[in-house]
Amino acid sequence: MKFLRVLRHIGIIAAGVILMIGVPLWCTGYITSLFSDSADVVSSASVVLDQPSGEFVVLINKELHKNQENLDKWIKFFSGDVAEDEILVIFEDVSCSVAETDSTGVDLAESFRSQLPENQMQVKQEDVTLVASRADNGFFDILVMSKEFADAYSLETAYGDNVQVINVVSSDNAEGEEPANAES
Repeated sequence: MKFLRVLRHIGIIAAGVILMIGVPLWCTGYITSLFSDSADVVSSASVVLDQPSGEFVVLINKELHKNQENLDKWIKFFSGDVAEDEILVIFEDVSCSVAETDSTGVDLAESFRSQLPENQMQVKQEDVTLVASRADNGFFDILVMSKEFADAYSLETAYGDNVQVINVVSSDNAEGEEPANAES
């Protein structure tokens, strides 16, 4: 009889612990992630994507980037003037808009995103007319586009005093040549 009381007491305590600790952990997905095959952020390797070849234009809205030191770092980052041994630490998150039909622009934006810590740069693929409208009205943080796209939609009208324009020229590095980047 005493044995059954002890067994019942252990069962009640175990059920209470499972309800107090197990259910919240199950709801957060922690326990299911332990048994899944997918890699998490910490264990997955960060892969830097190669830049596509071609000519590109990166627009930075200076009105949203008031800190000149961070703006200079972003200009250096997007223009590719960062030395291999140099580490840029930018304590600022950015939102990068790119037209969904501009495939090389999307590839370049994803390449830039892959070089930054996770979630520091959010890439938004948007409709072409929305991107052109945002560029003309200054409603953007960062815009990445191919030179052909910028020329086709006459986005030179967005190049004002409050916009930093960076011309990026990227080529295939098959022969080991460095990409030539220019800033305007």
